[in-house]
Amino acid sequence: MTVEPSLTRRSTLRITTAASGAACALALAGCAPSANDIRAKGKAPAEIPATGTPHQVGKISELPVGSTAAATAGDVEVMLFRPDETTVLAYSDICTHAGCKVAPNGADFKCPCHGSVFKGSDGTVQSGPAKSPLPRYAAAIDGEWITVSV
Repeated sequence: MTVEPSLTRRSTLRITTAASGAACALALAGCAPSANDIRAKGKAPAEIPATGTPHQVGKISELPVGSTAAATAGDVEVMLFRPDETTVLAYSDICTHAGCKVAPNGADFKCPCHGSVFKGSDGTVQSGPAKSPLPRYAAAIDGEWITVSV
């Protein structure tokens, strides 16, 4: 048996370590977060669907600026937030962690099952265990009514 003197255990370890490092760098290069990844981690609001049937869910006078409420649009239960005099936002009432129903909680929404809190202003996760924001619905103020399209 002949051993190549230039190929010692130490040099073999250096080659293996360098190759592993290069492979890891290549693998991690493909892991840069996309907009969908950021959205999925609760850091950006979900996109609002462009289609749906509008339903009157309540009067604007019943939802003071800065507050949240629960409503029903057709047969879909939704959460509402009114950030200012001219805007209403609507979200799914299903927690993105384990599927429990969230509830209005001041200017936010809170899941009673595991304690996730979602911002009323954009639906993103304020505290977990949920990682994804609440899905949005199109909402509008139509005269004295709030309409949500589902």
